[in-house]
Amino acid sequence: MRKVAWVVSRPGCVPDRVRDDYGAMVEDVEGVWAQLFPRQLGYRTQTQAVTEGEVLLTVRRGEFRGEVVLACEDRGGRLRIRAVSGAHSQRERTVAEMGERTVERARRLATGLGGFTAVWIMFKCFSWVAGGVEMPVVGGLILTVLIACLLIGGSSLGVRVGEAIARRRQSLVQRELSGDLGIQADIKRWNSLNRQLRGHRRALVRGEGGSPFRSPARA
Repeated sequence: MRKVAWVVSRPGCVPDRVRDDYGAMVEDVEGVWAQLFPRQLGYRTQTQAVTEGEVLLTVRRGEFRGEVVLACEDRGGRLRIRAVSGAHSQRERTVAEMGERTVERARRLATGLGGFTAVWIMFKCFSWVAGGVEMPVVGGLILTVLIACLLIGGSSLGVRVGEAIARRRQSLVQRELSGDLGIQADIKRWNSLNRQLRGHRRALVRGEGGSPFRSPARA
């Protein structure tokens, strides 16, 4: 996932000035959006006004997905401008979701094994007690601690094993994507967009107008 997120408050500016700056930024982004992701190269783009003060831009090509949210928000009587961008490939998302399921399955399995072991130990101890073997109070406390450690340790071990498997899968996908020229071209364009969004943030922080955008990257 390649993401940029920032919020800029303009405490020294009147609301109309903040709205004008936000409108100029949205206009700039919409203008460059089509240049960065031209339809003739197979990109499918969409711009949607979610609310009066929020715009959503989305793009997709093949397994590449990206979106940008631009918003002008009122927080406690003060307006602020927010931008969030994120992009991923379908393979990345699929592997991330598989990783979450793997961690959960491994945790449940290891916890179950720990619980089974704890039950077996308890059964053995009760068998000894029923057979006339005396168990001191300290022994009972030790047994309680041992059972708790088996349950907690099993869960922790399962999570670690699951996370290791998930990281391995993610590493394999990253290597595949690094050799995919189409995805690399998408990432290059997206990184160009992120740099330009950061340029907008710097301009807003300095209170400057105008467009900070540079020429878009080319595949």
